[in-house]
Amino acid sequence: MKIFMIAGEESGDIHGSNLIRQLQKLADVSLYGTGGDNLKSLGQKQYFNTEQMTIIGLDGIVSNIPFIFRMFKTLEEKLEEIKPDVVILVDYPGFNLRFAKKAQAKGCKVVYYIAPQVWAWHYSRVHKIKKYIDKVLCILPFEEELFKREGINVTYVGNPVLDNMNYKFENRSEFCKYFSLDENKEVIGLLPGSRKREIAGLLPEMIKASKHFDDNFEFVVAKAAGVDTNIIKEYTYNSKVKIADNCTYDVMKYSRLAWVCSGTATLETALNQTPMILLYKVGFLSWFIGKMLVKTKFAGLPNIIEGREIIPELLQSDMNAENIINKTEMILSDYDKYTKDIKKVSSKFDQIDPSKKAAEEIFSIV
Repeated sequence: MKIFMIAGEESGDIHGSNLIRQLQKLADVSLYGTGGDNLKSLGQKQYFNTEQMTIIGLDGIVSNIPFIFRMFKTLEEKLEEIKPDVVILVDYPGFNLRFAKKAQAKGCKVVYYIAPQVWAWHYSRVHKIKKYIDKVLCILPFEEELFKREGINVTYVGNPVLDNMNYKFENRSEFCKYFSLDENKEVIGLLPGSRKREIAGLLPEMIKASKHFDDNFEFVVAKAAGVDTNIIKEYTYNSKVKIADNCTYDVMKYSRLAWVCSGTATLETALNQTPMILLYKVGFLSWFIGKMLVKTKFAGLPNIIEGREIIPELLQSDMNAENIINKTEMILSDYDKYTKDIKKVSSKFDQIDPSKKAAEEIFSIV
């Protein structure tokens, strides 16, 4: 089976490689396209890498127009040369939806894995998806019905974050011992994100709020991969907060509750069945533009999935230490209710092996 895969970001490289590993169990795979180290390790012939393609997303289209044209031309030529059995597009919708049109025009079968979040913004993309994509593999339970209403061939395959949820510690006791935590105290996990601006916006207020609970709780901040430990230490040096490196999922799992930056981490925390408070703060211009573009009522995936607020959201000016304290006390006072709600989200992803199911769907149509 000849596969042409376009992954343009680190997350796409991770999820795409997990998918390819499952496809390799079903067929002899020859792999081409774009990706990162994970896909390269599986034998992908890479014409462009994720580091080059991520720069496009960060710096904008205009300054990279010559490179984008060259990339499109090169990839088009490679499609013509290779004549793959299937083109698999992984996330990265700004680029991939344009490339889907090129691939279809060359007679390629096109599968989109990790569908564009049209429910949040750019709903008009459903027309391109319907026109240029042969099969959509979506990763959130409500997306399947949405795409089906538009006449799109779609299957919900589960969320690929499940494939990467590995734990360093066997149990809570090991976790507490490793970080010198008092096992008689519950843990509150701090997940301030992976970007400097996120950390600078959220962690200082988290630290302030933690001091209110010093006598009753232990606090552990999960340092995301790629974040310099010294950046975290700048904020934690005058507190009792411990720093956990390379064990974010353990922090989620072994915490009584968590204070979590908006994004995929809220879903991952829910899959660990841990109640949480969502925190989000950006610059005014980013907030203003976001409010204009994003059409969802809620910011957090658990709330979006359930269609109601099952985790408190503290956004922009509401994101401060006082409100974090108040919402924490609110959750602790009715803990069973919040745990029950978060387990409802987790249950929607039970008994699904995302990469395996996605591979089976692709194999069945090639």
